[in-house]
Amino acid sequence: MADETHIALLKQGVNVWNHWRQAHSNVAPNFVGVNLSHVDLSHADLQAADLSGSNFSGDNFSGANLHSANLSGANLTGAQLTGDDLTAAELRGTNLIGANLSGADLSGANLIGANLIGVDLSDANLTNAVLRSANLRYAKLQRANLTNADLTDAILSGANLTDAVLVGTKLTGAETSDTKFQPTDSSSQCEKKAATN
Repeated sequence: MADETHIALLKQGVNVWNHWRQAHSNVAPNFVGVNLSHVDLSHADLQAADLSGSNFSGDNFSGANLHSANLSGANLTGAQLTGDDLTAAELRGTNLIGANLSGADLSGANLIGANLIGVDLSDANLTNAVLRSANLRYAKLQRANLTNADLTDAILSGANLTDAVLVGTKLTGAETSDTKFQPTDSSSQCEKKAATN
């Protein structure tokens, strides 16, 4: 259950929220199951916040700090997350259809089973990210850093990985029909036992 005080503070705007966060840095924000679609949360400090099961579709999170945040099962359809810090974030089963995560840092993030159809991950850092069984159909991954990322059993059909860094990337069992691969590092150690169904 979400904390009503936290919701009220966030609705007052990012400046009010960030000021409160600075004074209460030891408090983990609780927004479990809230409906805050189409809200401007750009540059909000949501580090370690619990946003699981919430509806943030169409929200602007550009430049937000979501380091170690729990967004599992959340609806972020069409959300703007450009340049966000999502390091070590929990995004298991999150709906990110059509979201913009270009330039975002998702290193060490858990995206198991996430719905990433048509998502923009160009220039994103996905080093050590876990994307097992994620749906990345038609995703834009140009110049993304996928070093040591785990895409086992992921769906990459129609995805664009032009100039992506694929060193140590695991693609075992991944569906790669119509996927555009042109890794910058031709000595890539990625496992290319991907299915071509």
